Amino acid sequence: MHDLKRSKRKMYNKQMPAMNNDFQEESTVEIDELDRGCKNKNNYLDDNNDNGCCNSSQNQSISNQQKHNHDNYEYECICECKKTSHEDCDPCEANYDSCVVNPCTKDECGNGIRPTYSTRNASPVAIEADRIYDAIQFQVFTDATGPNGEPLYFDYEVADINGSLPTVGSANVVVDEVCMNYSSLEIIPGVPTLEDFEIEDIEDNTLCDTAFEYAVCPERNATCAARNRGQSVSYKERGLTVVANDLVLELRAHCGRTKIVAYAYPAVRNMGGKLCRVDSVEFRFNTLSGRMSVPSSGRPFKLRQNFRTNLTVDCISKAYISMQDYCGCDCDNGFELTIPSGIDLICCIEETVSILINDQLVVLAVSDGLNPRVVDTFANVCSFQNSEE
Repeated sequence: MHDLKRSKRKMYNKQMPAMNNDFQEESTVEIDELDRGCKNKNNYLDDNNDNGCCNSSQNQSISNQQKHNHDNYEYECICECKKTSHEDCDPCEANYDSCVVNPCTKDECGNGIRPTYSTRNASPVAIEADRIYDAIQFQVFTDATGPNGEPLYFDYEVADINGSLPTVGSANVVVDEVCMNYSSLEIIPGVPTLEDFEIEDIEDNTLCDTAFEYAVCPERNATCAARNRGQSVSYKERGLTVVANDLVLELRAHCGRTKIVAYAYPAVRNMGGKLCRVDSVEFRFNTLSGRMSVPSSGRPFKLRQNFRTNLTVDCISKAYISMQDYCGCDCDNGFELTIPSGIDLICCIEETVSILINDQLVVLAVSDGLNPRVVDTFANVCSFQNSEE
């Protein structure tokens, strides 16, 4: 009896592997047929899969053994952001082939050419150039005026208020910063003189000029020429004027924690005392004078004027802001700014006057010491990397 039970147990154990193989072959055929009927390649057969074309009734017919064997089948991950992607697929991202850096983000500052020099490879070179015989410099400033020298005032306009202000009475305002906006600074050099020598303009005055040259025909000074020295003459410049066109001042101030931005427009008073805005302001300088040394041989030379200008304002000690008594249609916020002492707009100028003599000189120079920067437009636009095919 025990032998019969033992033989039956052996028979059942031999039949189980065969039954498992048949079940796997049938499931393989069934899955192949499902794949042929499903047009979407990224469908994964799962009970919770409702994103593909296979319906839920077909998914339920698959046994748990097939779910455990899903890693044995090949499937393709397709990025479709409208559908829930499989956990084994990469998240949906934008596809790109290459990236380039914006060429306009480079540093806006630069350095000039810095030539190298060594006496080992230097040699004498004959050149013709303007030699500086003498030079003087003036550093002066003056206040602004209206056109034709009229007294200058400013018309204030409150542009922005970031915070709260009292609506009754006036409040103290501290001006933190003054920004100057203008379209151009025009330099009018006036009339320069060197004793009684004849002077003639070489270049016409334009809006952007900061350097002016004059041709001078001097007289010979026999006494100084015999001593091999130059002659001392008087230089004078009358009528030097600087014009600031389309000038507007931006006042950045605060009243407590409230930030205030106001504009100051240059203006003059008419016959009725009303402020009338003007498009430009003038800076008229007094006569500049000094002694200069020029050649005593009577040879002609050039007189050059180089200018540097800078606008600034004097101290603004007191300022008040208050609600306007009457606010018309052009009033934005109803507040007005008052500066009792006004704004003193100042122009600082630095003028260098040089006497230039044209000479033929022999200098020690290096022929290949100057290396200009190479601008390769093709390389700046296109960049090719070496790649092996």
